[in-house]
Amino acid sequence: MFKRGLRLVPATLKLRMACVAAVLVFVATLLVTLSTLAVAERGMKSVIGDQQYAMLSNAASFMDDRIVTRITQVEALASRMPPSTGANDRARLYLEAQAPTWEHEYLNLILLDAAGRQTVSMRPVGDNKRLDASGRDYFERPMATLRGYMSQPFFSRISEREVVIVSAPVRDRAGKPSGVLTASMDLQSSGFLRQISALRPGGSGYLFLMTDNGTMIDHPDRRRLLQTAEQAPYVNAKTDPALNGFEGWLEGRDRDGRTYIYAYKRLRTTGWILGARYPTEEAFAPLAQMRRNAIYGASGLALASGVLAWALVFRLLAPLQRLRDRIRAIRHDGADIAVRHDTRRDEIGELGNAFYQLMAERENAEGLRAASEKRLRLITDNLPVLIAYLDRDRRFRFGNATFERWFGVTPERLVGMSIAQLMGEDAARQGAEGLDGAFAGHATTCQMRLLIGGAPRVLEGVYIPDLQPDGSVAGVYALKHDMTHVKEVEEQLSRLARIDTLTGLANRRSFNETLQQALARASRHGRALALAYLDVDHFKRINDSHGHGVGDEVLKEFGERLRACVRASDLPARLSGDEFVVILEEIGSGAEAERIAAKIVAAMRAPFTTGAGMLAVSASVGVALWRPGQGEDALLAAADGALYVAKANGRDRYAVGEAA
Repeated sequence: MFKRGLRLVPATLKLRMACVAAVLVFVATLLVTLSTLAVAERGMKSVIGDQQYAMLSNAASFMDDRIVTRITQVEALASRMPPSTGANDRARLYLEAQAPTWEHEYLNLILLDAAGRQTVSMRPVGDNKRLDASGRDYFERPMATLRGYMSQPFFSRISEREVVIVSAPVRDRAGKPSGVLTASMDLQSSGFLRQISALRPGGSGYLFLMTDNGTMIDHPDRRRLLQTAEQAPYVNAKTDPALNGFEGWLEGRDRDGRTYIYAYKRLRTTGWILGARYPTEEAFAPLAQMRRNAIYGASGLALASGVLAWALVFRLLAPLQRLRDRIRAIRHDGADIAVRHDTRRDEIGELGNAFYQLMAERENAEGLRAASEKRLRLITDNLPVLIAYLDRDRRFRFGNATFERWFGVTPERLVGMSIAQLMGEDAARQGAEGLDGAFAGHATTCQMRLLIGGAPRVLEGVYIPDLQPDGSVAGVYALKHDMTHVKEVEEQLSRLARIDTLTGLANRRSFNETLQQALARASRHGRALALAYLDVDHFKRINDSHGHGVGDEVLKEFGERLRACVRASDLPARLSGDEFVVILEEIGSGAEAERIAAKIVAAMRAPFTTGAGMLAVSASVGVALWRPGQGEDALLAAADGALYVAKANGRDRYAVGEAA
C-alpha cells in the first residue's frame, strides 16, 4: 500500500528534474545548430546575389555592344547613300548592292525623305501604300540629332512580328540631313535576343528584358511580350524598383508564394532593363539539404541525450527517493527514528553526487555545442570563400580553412592577426573604408587587388556588422570571394570592343572617344590638329572580281601600311568596310599633314600580295585642318568632303580642306 501510494503521487521533484534536464538538452542543441546555420546562410545569400548581378552585368554589356554594332551598321549604309533623285533609282540600286549585308539581318530597308515620306522600300509594305513616318521616334530622333537611333519595340501590323527600327540620317553633299534610312529588325527570329534565352540561372530561373516603362521585350512566357505596365501581371513590388532606376539584386516573395532572387541591370544604350529571376529554394538547395541533415542529426542526438539524462537523474536520485520513503514511513507508519539517522549520512553523500551530475550535464552540453561548431566549421571550410570574424580591434577571431589554402596561415595562427599582418598594408588600406562603414553599423562591400601565391587576384565581398541589442557593434563578419576570372573576362571584352578584329586598328567606338579627347586637348593647349579620311579605290571591284577573302587580305595589308605611314602619336582607325581615318595631333602646319597624306598615298601604290596574286591598289585621302571652336562632326564632315574632292579629281591622290 505504501509503495503503491508513492507511485500515484504526481510531479515529484525527481520526475520534474528529469523532465527539465531532458527538455533543456534537446532545446539547447537545436538552438545552437540553427544559429550557426543562420550565419552561414546569410553570407551565402549575399554571395549568390552578387554572382547573379555580375552575370547580368556581363550580359547587359554584351547586348549594348550588339546594339551599337547594329546602329553603326545602319549609319554606315546611310553615310554612303548617293544623292537622292526624283525616282531615287541610284538609292535603290545602292541598297540592292548592299543586299548581301542586310537581307539576313533586317526585315526591310526603307528610305524616308526629309518630311518622313517613303521614297524607297526594298520589300513591299502592306498593301503597297507609302509609309509616312513623320512624328515617329525613329524618324524624328535621327533628323534632330544627326545620329543613329534604335526605337522602342512594337508589334508590326505589316509583318505581324515583334520589331524594332534602327535608323540613321542621310546627308546631302553639304552635310545637311536629307532623309532617314530605316532598317526593321525582328527581335525574335533574327537572333538578336538569343543571348537572353541562352542564359538562365539554375534549372528553373530565367532572364527577361523590358523597357524603362515596363513593356516586356523578351520573356519565356511569350504571352507577356509587348504588354504595357497596366496590362502586365509581372509588374509588382519586385519590378517597381527596377522601373524607378534600381540596379542590383534583392529578394522577395512573388504572387505564387515562392521566394526569388531578383537582379536588374539597365542597358546604357537604350535604357532597357535586363532582369533575372532565380528561385531561392533552388539557389540554396545544397545548403537547405545540409541544414536538414544537421537538424535531423542534432535532434536525434538531443533526444537521445535527453532520454539518457532522464534515466540517469532517476537513477542518481534514487537514494533521495529512498530517504523520502523512509521519512514518510517514520511520519505515517511510526518507523524507528534510527531509519532517518542511517539515511542522513547517505543523503549528504548523494547531494555531492548531485553536484557532480550537474557538472556532467554541463560538459555534455558543451560537447553538443562543440559538435555544432564542428559542423559549422566543416561547412565554412569547404566553401571557396574567405569567411572571417574581426573584433573591435580589427583582429581576426575566426577564419575558415580557405585562409590556409590561399595565404598559408592556419585558422589557429590567424586568431589575433590584423589584416595588414596577413595581407599587407596595401590590402588593409583598400579595405579600410568598408570596415569603417561596417563598424559604424552598415553592411558594406569591398574590392581588393592583391598578390596571392605570387599571382594578382581580385577579391570582392561584404562586411556585415555584428549588432548588439544596445546598437553597438561587437565585431564584423567578412566574406570575400575570388572574382579574378570575372574581371579578366570583363577587361578582355572591353579591349575587344575597342579594336577592329580584321585589321587590328582602332574601331569606330575607340576613334570617337579618342577624337573627343584630342579636340579637348587641342582646344585647351591651342595646338594644331588634322583629320585624314581615306578609303581603298575601287574596293568593290576587288571584292566582286576576287571574292571577299581577297578583299579582307587587301584590308589587312592596307591597315598595316597605314600604321607604318603615320607617327606614333597618331591614331589610325577603321570605321567600316574600306573606310579609314587618322587623327593627326600636334602637327606643325598644314604642310606636315599634306606630307603624311602624300606618304600614305605613295605607300599604297606598291602591289598587294594576295591569294589571287599581286594586285594594284591605290587610296584616296581627304585631309581637314581643325580650327578652334570646331566640333568633331564638322571636322569629320570636312575630311569626308575633301575625300570626295580627291576621288572627283581621279583618285590615287589626296586633297586638303578646312572644317566648315
